[in-house]
Amino acid sequence: MDFRHSIHIKPLVRVLLVLALLALAGCGGSSSPSQRTPLTVVVNAPFSRSPYLGRTIENGVRLAEREVNANGIRLGNTTYELRIRTMDTALSPARAVANMRRAVGGHAVAVVDEGTGIDASRRIAAASGIPIGIVFQGGGGLVDPVTRPNVFRIAPTDHGLAFRLAEYLIPKGLKIGLLHDDSDYGAAGGRALAAAFSRNRSSVAIDETLPADALDLAPQVLRARRAGATALLVWGRPSTIASAVTAARSAGWNVPFFTPPTGNDPFVRQQLADHPAWVDGLTFAGGRLTAEVGSGPFLTFEQKYESAFGVDRVGVKKSAGASVVVLPETAMYAYDFVNLLAAAVLKAGSTDPRKITAALNEVSIEGANGDQRGFNHNNHEGVIDDDVYFARFHDMTSAPVKDDRLSATLPTLPQTR
Repeated sequence: MDFRHSIHIKPLVRVLLVLALLALAGCGGSSSPSQRTPLTVVVNAPFSRSPYLGRTIENGVRLAEREVNANGIRLGNTTYELRIRTMDTALSPARAVANMRRAVGGHAVAVVDEGTGIDASRRIAAASGIPIGIVFQGGGGLVDPVTRPNVFRIAPTDHGLAFRLAEYLIPKGLKIGLLHDDSDYGAAGGRALAAAFSRNRSSVAIDETLPADALDLAPQVLRARRAGATALLVWGRPSTIASAVTAARSAGWNVPFFTPPTGNDPFVRQQLADHPAWVDGLTFAGGRLTAEVGSGPFLTFEQKYESAFGVDRVGVKKSAGASVVVLPETAMYAYDFVNLLAAAVLKAGSTDPRKITAALNEVSIEGANGDQRGFNHNNHEGVIDDDVYFARFHDMTSAPVKDDRLSATLPTLPQTR
């Protein structure tokens, strides 16, 4: 061989070897992100008006996105990956509707929603067949597999929360002041409470609507006191609950407080941080975080969540100085819905939102806490009404109560770092 030719052949051989290795690498595993087709999932949440709620929903969605995208979603010869787009409702139904129009215009395949404005926004999504996953608000009528086939929910229902609260409180012989604010969330809760206590009105001392934006609820709390209330059940935004507690305690009224899950929102403890004793005894109802298999699955989820986004601190400390953290309950619901969505895309074998919506009725997954999550043609609720427990605050952290059958079986999860 001519030496002059050999010095040109060796570089060519090296190039061919590199190309061959790249081709072989491309044959195994998933495709690189640059080769994937995006599937847009919109998060519609109140980022500006309720930052913690918006952020925890987004984080749950993004954690599921990372895990799904580790391998991508393979349909035929195409690999898809989820792309998250956030939109702020500012707790405004009108903004929620406008955001849904933007989601449809952006060809979203699904919307993960806090729940504000669903009565109107779901119609816009339905026209394009887009499924909506509600992960916070539990209002009755928001979900109906017959009239609203594109709406699903993974969150405790107001019906379940209210009836469990009635079941828990009525036998105690209390005269209960039912207070709810006039937000969408509070109004829906008020309706659920009215139904839950309808057969035991003798247990109700007063039923009153509170202005959601009021800074001082002293007049309303005073009316409840004069009506003979020996307990207050306050259903509303975190700011409403904090204001009601402040009004009672600053007047020297040590009445017990009961709330829906918003009583566990960090904002309540932040607002009452100068008076930690005012938080003691507040009892909230929420969705059970641990399954029959124990606390292992939820703690594993929490570790993944904290590895991805850091420790979610409340902003208060226990009396001994330990920082208090938030358990990622709402994030868990958002995470589970996105994983169900990915399973539905695979089941449908299509990225057509209508086919994905239909497939959501036929798939199930193991949720972040070890429970099975899934829907069917007759039931679009991902949390059953009986899975509601009660927890009571002491020294800025909560523990399941001991005087309720379900709650007494649950472990106290670590809430400090």
